[in-house]
Amino acid sequence: MNRVRIHVAPPGSELLKRLRGMQGKTGNFTTLVLISVSVLPLGNATEEFWSDFDRVLWELRERFNAQLFELAEPDRALLLKMTEYNQVGMMSDMKVAILRLIQSYFPEQFGLIDQSRLIRGIDLRIKLGNAIKYLERIEEQPGKSGDKKPEKLRPLLEDDIDNVKKVSSELGAKQFSRVFIRHQRIAVINPGEEPSDVMHEYFVAMNELQDHVFKKVELRGSGNLFNQLTLTLDQALLKAFGEVNPMRVKCSININVESVFTDAFKAIMQGDDDQAFSNIAFEFRQANMLQQYDEYMVASELILNRNGTICVDAIFPESVGIVSLKRLNASMGKIFWRQGAESVLPIYEDDIKYLLDSGIQLCLARLDDEQGLEMGQKMGITMFQGFLIDKMLEGTGSG
Repeated sequence: MNRVRIHVAPPGSELLKRLRGMQGKTGNFTTLVLISVSVLPLGNATEEFWSDFDRVLWELRERFNAQLFELAEPDRALLLKMTEYNQVGMMSDMKVAILRLIQSYFPEQFGLIDQSRLIRGIDLRIKLGNAIKYLERIEEQPGKSGDKKPEKLRPLLEDDIDNVKKVSSELGAKQFSRVFIRHQRIAVINPGEEPSDVMHEYFVAMNELQDHVFKKVELRGSGNLFNQLTLTLDQALLKAFGEVNPMRVKCSININVESVFTDAFKAIMQGDDDQAFSNIAFEFRQANMLQQYDEYMVASELILNRNGTICVDAIFPESVGIVSLKRLNASMGKIFWRQGAESVLPIYEDDIKYLLDSGIQLCLARLDDEQGLEMGQKMGITMFQGFLIDKMLEGTGSG
């Protein structure tokens, strides 16, 4: 059923024309604000949600004298004038409006939302080219405004998790690793030097699983079932670990705290001597560590007693320094680079320096632009991971 819309915004293609026309000119609009609810389980969204979403965006348009564009069904863009004097208030008001909507229609998702993906601001005075490139990528992808709406997905079921176990068992560790396990390189890059490939992170590729196992399944918003799925994937990764890294070269794997207390983890410990085990960095999400704190402390002692390395994963720029990595027995931490990090990280430069001076290795991950590389190096960070690093290493022939 097609929903009835009171307000219809022009498509992203019109916004792209506007931005291209702004090149080399001083215009009335200084900021592009991207608003996306794609992080929500929209397969369950009601017509009332979409109507209220349209209403909230139109109210923001009127309130801030902005121009509103529809990039895709869950994605909007506001073109407006924002100054250093009104920026904090305007962005805060937008976040409140969208979060109210989420609390009303998706209360179970409220505490799980990555706000950096929910609302992002781009300063067109210095990043107009970045905004144009972003919109060009949007226009090249399916799902943009005006495209045929994608098929509605069903929620994740327990049978889907059982199917993952079945696929893993039927394929065996060797074939499962070939089909579903991928790696991404982590490099050390000192200022003025070529990148040096130092370790690989191994993980189960969710896009491959989506294509082979979870066709027509909405994984977002699956709550505890998704947590059960990640535990199942941990088992599959641990069982296939000998296939993806038989020589135990330096690497990392991202798992849940609960997975340390499984037979699959025990098998790795029994199969490796301390020297081989010391080449593995076990990455735990910061949130998972705190939620399972007592169990995590036992797990960390088990790993450290075998000379393994502990890495705190998913440290967002805004939370740098809030949690003591030393108290978590970690010797490594991953800070996620994301939209807006360039204005947030400098605030916590002292915290970053303290961590580095304490012997904590920091990796700036999810890096996709050179600004992050330059900022990280300026703060003393020399370890990096992300699409930009992949390209740099390909250019040097490393790895």
